[in-house]
Formats: sequence, structure tokens, C-alpha cells
Amino acid sequence: MAKQYPPIHLGSPGEDIGIQDLQTVRQRFKRLHQIRAQRIQDFLQPRQRIFLELLALIFDRNLPLLPGFISSGTPAGIANYSPGSQAIKAAGQFAKNFSYTPNPLQNSAIEGVFLMGSVGSIAFSKSSDMDIWLCHQSGLMPSEIDELQKKATAIESWAASLTLEVHFFLMDSEQFRLGHNTPISSESSGQTQHYLLLEEFYRTSIYIAGKSPVWWLVPPHQENNYTSYVNHLKENRFIFYDQEFIDFGGLDAVPSEEFISATLWHIYKSLHSPHKSLLKLLLMECYASEYPHTAWLCQEVKQAVHHGNYAVIDLDPYLLIYQKVEAYLQKTNSFERLALARQSFYLKIMGSSGNPMNAQTRESRQEYMANIAKNWNWPASTLADLNRQRYWDIKKATREHAIILQQLIHCYRMIMGFAGSHVNQNSQDSNDLKLIGRKLYSFLEKKPGKIEILTTRSAIHCRETELSIVESRFNERTSGWVLFLKHVQMANASDFEPIQKCQTLIEILCWLIINGLYHKQVQVHFSTISLKTTKEELHSMLSCLNQFLTANFDCKNSLEAYQTAKTMTKSLVFINLGIAGPEACENSLCVMSERSDALSYGMDRQCFVQTMDKISLSSWSEVTTGQYENIDGLFNCLTELVNNNKKPLSSNDLTIVCYTPVRAKSIILRVEAVFNTLIKLFSKQQRSRSWRYILAGGSSFYIFQTVNKILSFRKLATKDLLLKELASHQAHFSPVHFDQAVLDNSPIPFIYTLNKPQIIQVFYCQGKTHISIYIIDEKGALYTQQHQNSDLNQLLNQYSAFLEAILNRNLFESIMNLEYYEIRKNPAGVFSCKPVFLKTPFTIKQLNLRISGIASPHGINYTIYCNDQEFSSLDHGKQVFYATYQYIIQFRQSKLDYPIHITDVDLPLSAFGIDTPDQLQTIHYLNYKQKIEAKLNS
Repeated sequence: MAKQYPPIHLGSPGEDIGIQDLQTVRQRFKRLHQIRAQRIQDFLQPRQRIFLELLALIFDRNLPLLPGFISSGTPAGIANYSPGSQAIKAAGQFAKNFSYTPNPLQNSAIEGVFLMGSVGSIAFSKSSDMDIWLCHQSGLMPSEIDELQKKATAIESWAASLTLEVHFFLMDSEQFRLGHNTPISSESSGQTQHYLLLEEFYRTSIYIAGKSPVWWLVPPHQENNYTSYVNHLKENRFIFYDQEFIDFGGLDAVPSEEFISATLWHIYKSLHSPHKSLLKLLLMECYASEYPHTAWLCQEVKQAVHHGNYAVIDLDPYLLIYQKVEAYLQKTNSFERLALARQSFYLKIMGSSGNPMNAQTRESRQEYMANIAKNWNWPASTLADLNRQRYWDIKKATREHAIILQQLIHCYRMIMGFAGSHVNQNSQDSNDLKLIGRKLYSFLEKKPGKIEILTTRSAIHCRETELSIVESRFNERTSGWVLFLKHVQMANASDFEPIQKCQTLIEILCWLIINGLYHKQVQVHFSTISLKTTKEELHSMLSCLNQFLTANFDCKNSLEAYQTAKTMTKSLVFINLGIAGPEACENSLCVMSERSDALSYGMDRQCFVQTMDKISLSSWSEVTTGQYENIDGLFNCLTELVNNNKKPLSSNDLTIVCYTPVRAKSIILRVEAVFNTLIKLFSKQQRSRSWRYILAGGSSFYIFQTVNKILSFRKLATKDLLLKELASHQAHFSPVHFDQAVLDNSPIPFIYTLNKPQIIQVFYCQGKTHISIYIIDEKGALYTQQHQNSDLNQLLNQYSAFLEAILNRNLFESIMNLEYYEIRKNPAGVFSCKPVFLKTPFTIKQLNLRISGIASPHGINYTIYCNDQEFSSLDHGKQVFYATYQYIIQFRQSKLDYPIHITDVDLPLSAFGIDTPDQLQTIHYLNYKQKIEAKLNS
């Protein structure tokens, strides 16, 4: 039978403090920790026990034959350490005839080694990890700390070979005590908690070797006077502090902010491991309710040690949590929450059905739980009910998920209320709280198309063998899809209770895969009227979707992901899901066409893309779905991917699947080609240029362009509208990329391949009866005009004189050049260009016609200079252009009516419909020239 020891009373400063009592307290704590360490060894397999046996010795000496050796210069030596016979025996398995010789001159770089967390509790299992504090001397060089970290990492790898999950946390106790950020647990974000994790350390830790925590010696009644009491012990030499003790600090000044951050952290952890975290979450609520006079659980441990009854009462860390939570919930009459707490405690001790344990361990833990139920007066049926609930199906998991979400929301509201009462605004706005807040909002927010991820999905171990997906009408206006857990058809669907309802088929498929219902052996029945989906196609879809989600989705992302705005990471698109697809057929045979574009096929310009179902994963671990229709829907889908995906965008970020008979491959390749072009042109922001991408879709044209850093597209129903679009002015240099078969009989796509910024390019093509002029200005705007029965040299000289006059006035931001090209077309219809060099000055006599004007409240007052003659709006009013025309034709032989060309335009900005000089470009002058020439020549 366990022995109870006499209580020890350590006096307050000024009272009697026995040195022998201090040593006794220290030995009692070590004895308690030995009991916990033995519990771990009893649970471990024989080959795993060597890890704890060697743990201290490995860090005390750098021995090449022992695991984790990096170099002889790695910081080593543990204060006050001497290996026991078990450690020496274990070392002999790696180094024969191993012997340990004390080295009195060795510097002790390691001050202490401790385990912490659930490792020393009744809840320890095969899946539990070990958090180890490796406390080193303050003042180690960064290179020495790096070396020590390498050794710790190597030992983690060795532990993994023993099927143990181990995490080392290098600790400078002095830095930690001063409040510097130090990650100290795999259950901590490393930034949101300090004192509350220290409390957990004092409550759960297991001393392995080194100095003892001085916290052990501070009596319970002096906890709120921690710092002064420790100073009293040091100053009066009750203890040899530097040689024997390590100080992590006390709990006498825990800031209220930590209750918020710790609660939010455990809510965050509960999203993926609810029953593992709920008890801790409820503990945070207990602690917050007691603030500022919090009764810490670690104080109960200390009280038991100082009173001498630590060997006769159960100080299991998880039992302490449960007891405090149960008392708190009973006091507040929260019986539903109490049932959830009992279930969480039971699952933590007994494990789920998917985490089996050997018969002996199970029997001892069942006996343990029976004693708990008896001591806490649980209802008689509770244990039997909880044991049955270990074997969860999706129905149980779904119901439990709803309950857990209610509790998480309750805890969230509680702690936000606490924050309003106890915490200043600056602390509430801390970066860590924002990150956790984003995670919670992202997980809990519900919206159409977003897949709800069950917090309890990992607890499902009764896997369904038969599922039914049934198309259903929810009301007069809305239809959707329903999931059942047995064979159900549309005719009898109303007789059964569905497990899930969704608007789209792809949404329900994602839900069942994400939440663990899908496996290769499951039989899926499908009942629909609107879709033409075969059973084979459905299973192919499920397999493809499962592969995509398995390869790319991880719901347990780190909080660092929430430092940046949410972006898409990977997407999967099903095209024409359940649709046979439009076909150009005659007598069941597909019509072949030279125009083979899947987005604009044949003479009828048929688009083979009818529907798109998109599944996207985000950097915030969200799974969202979307449905799109027809060509506009496809382009909406693709622009969303470009705008919202992480950068840089890659073709691997999108997977396309299509089952359309005959056309599937061509559809996939075509959509992939468009997406790859969008990536090439728009995935990087380019300040100096703004690409335009033009392609055919159905019987229309579509132009893609980035405006204000957002990619969008516009529909142009006709060729004339497309040419008008190309002629529009641009904010920046805007080159054009033409997709296949756009203006395929025109030289325009070809000449745009020669387009360069800050250069005005004049192209001409001479036909039998006309000359076609194409001018691309310095920002990529296109001017086109056909001139009938014109002399080529004279026409080029007219354009050259006009453009030179504009450039010579230096109206533009930078110097620009002029280039001239002759367009040629070979018998195969392929266009080419030949540079042309015009001679200046021109020797031919030409009419000099210059238009100028000034703005007035009533419009523009024009002054037109025709050679030496002046025509003004002041004299001729609105007939000024007619008067000019009458003057010009007087000088023509036989007054023939041949075209009049303007040689210069000098007008205010309002004449071009713009406000600032930086908006001005050559296309404004060319368009105005064409407009006035048309008026004069009419």
C-alpha cells in the first residue's frame, strides 16, 4: 500500500525554513516523477524503452557510437548527472564494454532534460508524442545552438525508427523567464501562450536529469509571492541556486491576455482533434472564470507533495483536468456539456476503436474508468453507453460534430466576453490572435459551395458499404442532391432520412470524400433525371476526385498560412459532367470541319463546353466548389483561377477532366491551351505593359485584359466591334496576343507580333484597287483605313508628314520612333513584312492643311491653316470646314473630287475626349484626322 508522508511546512520570508525540508521536497518531486517515468516504460515496447534509458547519457557525452552523434564539439554535459546501471547497460548495446568515467572538468552545457505533456499520464498511447525540454546554458553561441539542434533532430529520427514521435524544444531558461518567445510544446503555437504552458509543464513534467525546477521549493501559500520567495532562498543561501536549480518563473503574474490566446488556440486544435482538445478548452474556461484568483492545477500537485500524500492520491494530469472541469460544470448546471466532457475524458483514456491497445492495458484502463465513474457518481449506464459510442458511423460523427461546434462557439463567445472585461484593445489586436481568428472564421464560416469538414471525421470507424446519391427537388424553385446511407431511389427517397443535402452533385461528392465515406469497396447508387451519367463514369469521377483531394488537401495547416491573404492553391474542373455534349452530326456521324476549335467549331461556331464543375483548395484549408455554364462560364472560371490563385501560377495548378464522347480529349487540350496562355500573359503583374488576349468563343470574340490588377474579359459580338476594340486608347503599352483562327484572313494578328512599345509602326498592303494602311501606335492601339485609287508614295508621304508633325511638338512623355513596313502575302496565305525606309524631306509638292483650335465655353473654336490661308470659326462659325473645302478645290485641276489629307492637328485635350496629357496617344490624332478628312471629303 502506498505510504503517506508527514506534511512539510516551509515558512514565509522571516519564518523558519529548514534546509532539510527543502531537500525532502525536492526528493519527493523526483520520486513522483520516477513513478510517472516508470508508467511510460511499462507502456512502451521492450525495444522502445532504450530511448528513455539513454536519453540523458546521449546529451551528457558526445560518443560516436551512440545515436545522435554530430561532432565532438557539440555542446554536451548535464549538470549533476551520473548515469545509472540501466543507462550504462543500454549504452553497451551500441558500444561493447562501455564504461562511464566522470569528467570533472567538463562544462555542463545542458542544465536539464524534462518530458512534458500527456506522456506521463494515463492517457498516453501509441499515437501520443513526447515533448522534451532540452534546457541549455544561457549565452551559448548561435553556432553552438545550431549544433545542439542538429543533434536533437538526429535523436528525433532515431526515435522515429523505434516508432516513437519525439519533439525536442531547446530552451534558455533565463530568456524564457524574461518572457521572450520560446516554443515549448507541440501543442502550442509558440507565440500565443507562455504562462499557461508553463503551468502545464509544472503539472505534467517528468524530470529526467539535470537541475531541479526551483518552483518545487516555493510553498503553495507563497505561489503569488514567487519571485520574492525565490530571491529570499538565494540571498539567505538556503539553496545552492546556480549549481542545483533552474528557474522557469512562477505563476504570480499571469496576464489576462493569455486566457484568450490559450482558449483560441485550443478551439483551433479542436477543429481537427476535438476530443483531445475539448477538456483543455474547458479547463481554460474554468481558469478564466476564476481570474484573477485562479486555482492552478499544478498547485494541487505541489500541495500534495508538500502535504506528503502524493503517493496515495491520483495526480494523473488528465484526471486533474477532468475533476476540475466536472466540478465547474456541475456548479453551473451545464449537464449537456458535462456529458461531452465525460465522453472526451473516456475517449482520451480508452482510445477510439481505431486505436487498439493490448488486453492488459485495456483491462487496467477499464478498471480505472470504473473507479472514476463510481467516485464521481456517474449514471449507471454511462460507461456502457460510452463504450458503444467508441464505434462511430457517419451519423454519430455528424451529430457529434454539431454538438462540438456549439461548444466551440460557446467557448469563443465566453472568451470574447472575458476579453471585453479584462483585456485592453492593443492586446486583443495582437498578430497571434488575428491568425487564430482567421483560422476559426475560415473553418466555421458557411457559404454556398463550401464543403463542411466534420471535426469528428477521424473518429469514424464503421465504414459504410452502400451509399445512394439521389437528385431531389427541395421546393418549387430549387433542386439539388441528397446522400443516403443505403440503397435509395428517387421514387422512395422521401421515406428515408438523408445524411447530407447539397445544391450540386460535385459538392456532395466532395463532402463524402473529405469526411471519409469514400473507399474502393463502397457501392454507390446514382439516381437522376437531368444527368446522363453512367455508373462507370460516376466511379471514375469519385476516383479522380479522391485522388485529387488525397494528393493536395491537408486540413491541418500551420497558422503561418493565415499571415497572408487567402489564395487558391489547386483546382480540379470537370467539364460537361453528366452531359452527352453538343455534336455536329448527320446520320449519327460527326461532321468534320476545317475549323476544329472546340470553343468555336465549324461553320456554326459551336462551343463544345456546356458546363464546368470546379473544386478549389485554398491556402486556408478550405474546399470550395463552383458551377459554371457555357463559354462565358468557362472564361469566368479561368479568370477566377488567375486572379485568386497563389503566385506564381503554374499549369499544374489546374487539372481538367472531361468524359464527353468523341470530343473529350480535344476539349481538354483546348481549355488547357487557353489556361496556359492566360498564365503566360497575366500571371505576373507588368507595370509597363498590359496584354490583351483575343480568342473566339462560339460566334463571338472575347478579349482578356488586366485592369487595376484584376483580369477580366469582354464579349465582342462582331468583327467590327473587335476592330473598334483594337482601336481604343490604352492606359499602358498593350500588346495583343491573338488566339488561333481570330482574324485569320487578315494581316492584323501577324503585324501585332512585331509590336513594340514607344514605336509607331506603319504597315501598308497594296492591292489592285486600294491600299490598306495599318498603324499600331506607341501603346498598341490599332488604326486601319483603306484608300481607293491612291498613289502609294504620295499616301505614305501624307501619313509620314502627319506623324512627324505630331512627334515634333514633343507632346509625349518620351521620344518615339517611326517604322514603316510593306505587308506581303504568299500564295499559301502566309503574311510577311519588309521594312521600308522613306526619304525625307519630300520633294513632291503637297497641300499643307493644319487644324488647330482652342477650348471655349461653347466648344472648340477652330482655326484651319491651308498653306498660307487662314479659316477661323470666328469668321465662318460652323461652316469653317466647308469654307476650307471650297478653297481647296479651287486649286485642283478640273476641280476633280479626290481625297483631302490633313497634315497636322493641334487641338486641346477636350477635342479628344480626355482630361490629362498622360492619356494622350497617337491613336487620338489618327482617329481625329480620319473623322475630319471624312467630313471634308464628303
